[in-house]
Amino acid sequence: MLKSIINRILRFLKRADSCLFVGSTDILPPPLSKEEEYELALRSSEGDKVARDKLIEHNLRLVVFLAKKYENTGYDIEDLVSIGSIGLIKGINTYKVDKNIKLATYVSRCISNEILMFLRKNKKKKVEVSLEETLNYDAEGNTLALEDVLGTDEDIVLENVSKKQDAKYLASELNMLNDREKLIMTLRYGLNNTKEYTQKEVATMLGISQSYISRIEKKVIRRIKETIN
Repeated sequence: MLKSIINRILRFLKRADSCLFVGSTDILPPPLSKEEEYELALRSSEGDKVARDKLIEHNLRLVVFLAKKYENTGYDIEDLVSIGSIGLIKGINTYKVDKNIKLATYVSRCISNEILMFLRKNKKKKVEVSLEETLNYDAEGNTLALEDVLGTDEDIVLENVSKKQDAKYLASELNMLNDREKLIMTLRYGLNNTKEYTQKEVATMLGISQSYISRIEKKVIRRIKETIN
């Protein structure tokens, strides 16, 4: 299954530089209607292999689109397509119709996450993909960037520097932040003798997404470290 998916995408890429190419017999299937997608997703979650395969087939465009965004990383498009296809299959296999998220959004995250994990594990050269590039918007209207796909693991936010050290630097550099950044970092790090809260708690308090809190935190920490260095 995986091999046939990859081969089909690669044949398509050889015939066209865009997934909107019309004159080829290898054109990728169009997106499903909302009703078709729901019915197939429901059947797939119940173990219907035919429904699962059709969902995969009609979402191949996402693999092409996302793989091409990472072409400047030093890897061949064939490698990126192969990894992205694994992410697509994982996404289709784990998607549930009762999830409060569209199938395309869910599998796109799975595809991107699979590619990003591959790039992190196999760093051929410094990845030039901008982690702050806006991809979409969350339910609250906040921008979602590539780094949001990586999750909200605090070990990533605070890599190579202890949280205590970061808090010390933050306190001294607080005035360089805007009001929202200042509030988020104060709550997260317990600055000015306030209580320290988790990302999830801060997100709930401010009525915004946890991924947005994570991104702001990463950006501020990165900026302060650059200033220190």
